[in-house]
Amino acid sequence: MTIQGHKKHADITRPTFGKYARFELGILGATCDRIHSLVQDIAKGLPSNDVSYVDADHKPSDPLTMNKLSDKISFYQMDISKRLNEFDRKILLRESDIVIVNCNHFTATRQIVICTEKKRESLERKLDRLTNVGLILLDDDISVPFPFLENSIPNFPKIPILQFNQTQQVIDWIKKEYDRNVPPVKGLVLAGGKSERMQEDKSQLDYHGMPQVYFVCGELARLNVDPLISCRKDQDTLFNDLYGKVHDSFEGLGPFGAILSAFRQDPNCAWLSVACDQPLLRSAEIELLLQKRDPGKIATCFHNPETGFPEPLITLWEPKAYPRLLSFLSLGYSCPRKVLINSDIHEIHPENTQFMKNANTQEERKELQNLISRGNY
Repeated sequence: MTIQGHKKHADITRPTFGKYARFELGILGATCDRIHSLVQDIAKGLPSNDVSYVDADHKPSDPLTMNKLSDKISFYQMDISKRLNEFDRKILLRESDIVIVNCNHFTATRQIVICTEKKRESLERKLDRLTNVGLILLDDDISVPFPFLENSIPNFPKIPILQFNQTQQVIDWIKKEYDRNVPPVKGLVLAGGKSERMQEDKSQLDYHGMPQVYFVCGELARLNVDPLISCRKDQDTLFNDLYGKVHDSFEGLGPFGAILSAFRQDPNCAWLSVACDQPLLRSAEIELLLQKRDPGKIATCFHNPETGFPEPLITLWEPKAYPRLLSFLSLGYSCPRKVLINSDIHEIHPENTQFMKNANTQEERKELQNLISRGNY
């Protein structure tokens, strides 16, 4: 019996993925050796990105009886004994910026097609794999694409065509496409704390002629970053409806839970987290963070010289930080700073670091108010 209105699965926003990753390219039309060689050249030309390659090896080999993690001195290698399903593959490749797939064996959501006489007949048999062609490469002895491609590929006249040996132009095209798909940024104003040491809600303190939460939202909005207020559900009456909200859905985890809640609400954007207890922070520092953003890293953040560690509460978290944060939580850790310390991040060392001072007590509040009133920051 089916109960009317019953949902089998929770209503959770899923990240936009292809078959393997957010940004994936399949290559077909040449031998596996030539595709592999091209992918190696592409990876060398994209040193700032985490590039993964999906291929198959059909040579006979002894079956694995266990998983094996090997330290190869210059790299690590993980051999997995079980068969991988579509979810396993996405989990394994979740921190990859670019995944390139050998489409002689598999399929991908976007394709690069190579025209070579040796694989002409094979390519013609695989036209069903050409669902979203972005680039065509011609072998040295071929001057125009095969006629059957023109009849099979939508928007064929708009697809760029290069020679196979124009490796740098291929790399430049991939860079352009990757940059065009960099996730947008939303602001997350952390206002869900209980302010136990301050004995007043820190989000409502007035340092600049308005509650601090609205001042921070305004600084983000000045930079065209959509600000959302991170708060507990019982705080709703504290805030007006001018800005959107992200309610804590990972309760009791402080800022860590607030960041996870934001990704749960929208896993397809980067979240710029800003605390409400750092009243010296202005749009200039936030703009610096945006300018120095490296979407190939887990996060872009400031180095805090007082702690000697990354500053987690003024941090631009990329979408691939979401599964990283969840992994740390599954290991029993809920400290965003620990995630930053133990992840591939881009850390900025600004000359003036006063903006990272925070006010958790009344004494610290007065000290920062005096600095603001004198303009000494």
